[in-house]
Amino acid sequence: YTHRGVLYDTSRNFLNMKAIYRQIDALSYSKMNVFHWHITDNQAWPIEIKAYPQMTKDAYSAREIYTHKDVLAVIKYGRERGVRVMPELDMPGHSAAGWLQVDKKAVTCADSWWDNDGWTHHSAVQPNPGQLDIAYEGTYKLIKNVYKELSGLFKDNLFHVGFDELHTYCYNYSSYSQDWFKKNPGATYPDFAQYYIDKALPIFQDKPSRRLVMWEDVVLSPDFPAKKVPKDIIMQSWNKGTDNIKALAKAGYDIIVSSADFLYLDCGHGGWVTNDPRYNVNSPPPLPKAIQDAFDANPSAYYPASNNYLGSGASWCDPYKTWQRIYAFDFTEGLTAEEAKHVIGGEVAMWAEQADSTNIDTKVWPRTAALAESLWSGNRNAKGFKRATELSARIQEFRERLVERGVSAAPLVPKYCLQHPHHCDLHRNQTAWGK
Repeated sequence: YTHRGVLYDTSRNFLNMKAIYRQIDALSYSKMNVFHWHITDNQAWPIEIKAYPQMTKDAYSAREIYTHKDVLAVIKYGRERGVRVMPELDMPGHSAAGWLQVDKKAVTCADSWWDNDGWTHHSAVQPNPGQLDIAYEGTYKLIKNVYKELSGLFKDNLFHVGFDELHTYCYNYSSYSQDWFKKNPGATYPDFAQYYIDKALPIFQDKPSRRLVMWEDVVLSPDFPAKKVPKDIIMQSWNKGTDNIKALAKAGYDIIVSSADFLYLDCGHGGWVTNDPRYNVNSPPPLPKAIQDAFDANPSAYYPASNNYLGSGASWCDPYKTWQRIYAFDFTEGLTAEEAKHVIGGEVAMWAEQADSTNIDTKVWPRTAALAESLWSGNRNAKGFKRATELSARIQEFRERLVERGVSAAPLVPKYCLQHPHHCDLHRNQTAWGK
């Protein structure tokens, strides 16, 4: 596959330049070729915008800002190592920080509480809430000036323009949006999304050679999809595994696979929102009656509940994605040969709510090397069996190479297993994973 990468989020927590360089080194060592830079989000705006210098007031500190010089240095460092830098400017969702410093009217629901009692009343999936007001004309002037500046910095032919996790309820806080619906009786949220696409795409399509990337939500969101999105836009798929991959391929879109069930590296580290009452449980919660009745009728040695309630991690995408989970993912399963041609590659995603410069190496490496091999040469041997057994020895040895080269990759096994290849295999049968 031509697209083999990692998404790095520098809004939830900042990555310093040394950490970024280490990640690019590790990518190149692994035959990966894309540093997907998710630069901004609701929580912080860490990149210099000369047109609007006030945007970096929403950086975490004056030391946690990427200047134009920094950006060009990262791009150069990547190019010298065969790694392209694909920027992402996530909008119109995930758009509180930075934008608010320029024009408060361009952001709606910024003053709402992010986690209301019912899901339909959610204004965001996490703090700090805020979405660009797509009915406010000034929003598009702001987008144009910010995008133009970043487009001039990032000259790669791929540019990611976001569009994930838009919440309809957020627009109840906007008088501009409410007026838009009044002026367009019978209009739906898909019509509203299309209004944004029709206004924003001409801004983004500033270079004939450029291909845009967007999150799959723009066409597959259950309540906020646009009605007509050009087929030359690459879709990044993160929900519902092969179901959404197939839906996108069938619709004719090229796809970057980042399915959360397999490729989200932030999963399984414990929930990070504070004062979560679900942790305040000292005995297992009652089982649903049907499960309890089935257990009572046929007891086993393994009771289906545990005092370790939420012990699996309690993040929304539990459990932790091990290298074996990553390697096992057959992301073209169920696709026709023609549909499979639309898959151009994949990325693991390192959302950074619990990752920064101090631990980014151990969060990402060496497990990401499992995706690197899968994208480079597949996950099966010549006989069609998955190569997990063979990879187990290689990835352990590769971890040692990363550490020797300055990347603090996490240990995967006791060192005994490294020194005694295959002694730690669960099965003597080396084809235990099957075909």
